[in-house]
Amino acid sequence: MAGSAFAAEPPGGAALRQARSAWERGALDVAESLYREALEKGGLAPNEVLEGYVRLGSIRAQAGKKEQAIAAFRAASILDSNFAVPSEAGSKGPALADRAKRDTAKIGTIQLALTAPKEATAGKPFKVTATLDKPHLAIVTKVAMTAKDGTTGKEVTLDVEKGESMEAEVPSEVTLPGASIVVRVDALDARQNRLASAEERVRVPEAGATPVATAAKPSSSSASPSPAYFPPGGDPNVRKGGTFFSTPWPYVIGGVALAGAGAAIYFGTRPPAEVSVGQVGVQTR
Repeated sequence: MAGSAFAAEPPGGAALRQARSAWERGALDVAESLYREALEKGGLAPNEVLEGYVRLGSIRAQAGKKEQAIAAFRAASILDSNFAVPSEAGSKGPALADRAKRDTAKIGTIQLALTAPKEATAGKPFKVTATLDKPHLAIVTKVAMTAKDGTTGKEVTLDVEKGESMEAEVPSEVTLPGASIVVRVDALDARQNRLASAEERVRVPEAGATPVATAAKPSSSSASPSPAYFPPGGDPNVRKGGTFFSTPWPYVIGGVALAGAGAAIYFGTRPPAEVSVGQVGVQTR
């Protein structure tokens, strides 16, 4: 199936831009509503989701909404336990964020990894394997996998069923001589927000060239800190040979659950009233 998963604007993109604008001009109440809208409309990249929850927590901390701020910071902590708290959170923000990080320490961050060969034979399919850690399995709605040839732009969607270990076959139609294929795996929530992503590049030698015998190597999935609560320019959403740590956030923010879970998850702490581990509280697309 041809597609444009690498470039299309997400449904929540417009609301996200407006939320950032409101944040920058200090209209935090407006920004809060718009960040929620962006997350609900979905399709956001991992760093954008992290930004949304850190800023939701910060806005609520500044407004004195302690429990709701902690709920948002818990979500952000599951995305990246090293997130920084912006000054807009006020004097109490760091303490609330620290509490949230302690609450979610036992479940940790999502671990999504991809294993692919370094080279493939022209005109032949090849297999790739993705793994997803068990603690986060139930709150990932779907795992999607794509393969795109950077030389021709041809992209295919690979069939994969969510599980701890998932294998897919990249078809021969994209293994053209000289191709440079990027295989990407995404853990998605019910809104198609990308919760974690990992990718590997597979080279196809030119016709007549002898492929280099290399074993498939798994991408690293060990945690690494994000540069900030909102990474600056560039595309930090996909880390080659690794993952950007994101996950569903089954927390109700202001009465609406922004992401769903297929089953109850026990996080190692007693969930407060603001926590939901059930289906989303708004209609899914």
